[in-house]
Amino acid sequence: MMPEEKILSVDLAQEDSYGEILPRSPLISSYHAQWEGLRFDVHQQPIHETPEHIIQQHVISISLRPQVIQAERIFNGHFQQENIVNGDVAIIPAHINHISRWQSAAEFIIISLEPAFLRRIAIEIGDWQEFEIKPRFAAPDPLIHHIGLALKSELESQSNGSRVYIESLTNTLCVHLLKHYCAANKTSLHYSRDKGLSGWKLRQAIAYINDNLNQDLTLAEIAAVVDMSMYHFSRLFKQSTGFAPHQYVMNCRIERSKKLLAQSNQSIEKICQQVGFQSQSHFTNVFRRLIGITPRTYREQVKI
Repeated sequence: MMPEEKILSVDLAQEDSYGEILPRSPLISSYHAQWEGLRFDVHQQPIHETPEHIIQQHVISISLRPQVIQAERIFNGHFQQENIVNGDVAIIPAHINHISRWQSAAEFIIISLEPAFLRRIAIEIGDWQEFEIKPRFAAPDPLIHHIGLALKSELESQSNGSRVYIESLTNTLCVHLLKHYCAANKTSLHYSRDKGLSGWKLRQAIAYINDNLNQDLTLAEIAAVVDMSMYHFSRLFKQSTGFAPHQYVMNCRIERSKKLLAQSNQSIEKICQQVGFQSQSHFTNVFRRLIGITPRTYREQVKI
């Protein structure tokens, strides 16, 4: 009698855990950046078949390969062939038996979400004490694809990225999963009809942002100042200002830098540090995108 093959249990919170199911390590990883609630990895893998395994996190796979990949996937014994194209998204819930095989070289993003983190978001947006993420074979999801590319860009940038932007993307991803790929009592969702933050809470949040522009601000700490969850704060802040928190923070940084460029003789490197950018190249790129010219050109123009 043949011994029954053991199903691997994989914890993607461990640095080298991919070695249990994939032949190559990730090309890039957020592991050392320690993004709250999730790990983000970009892979290039040869033709491969994974052993049967369960993963302790919820996993989102996003294909980056321009060519069609012929593949097969098994969820808890349910088999399906897949023709995976660029941007296709598969969702592998935590603790579900999973096997995947692909017949040509593959490039893909893996986002692994901690169940406790997703549960916290679920409670914040709708008081969901219990919910179940549904497995999904590879198919398009433009929003998840966009979020994956945005997180990839942040990870690849020379700076450490804006933590408030990364947290905003993470929260958007979690809410999208819960609304579209979750089996739960949808009647427990409550949508507030508030038109935005109260005047004093808005002033408190804005004052905190402006007082701490030189810091790597996080969405969690800004929301904590007004004693709100990240999800509700983000939604009401945008209703009040027209901007998501990370957009507002970035605009404040650029406006502060414009004043310093015009009114002081400090170096551009020193100014970029004072307004919270991790590198001069990141500062220059954002400044050019929002203002249309580089900080150096702006200084030359306003000092004429």
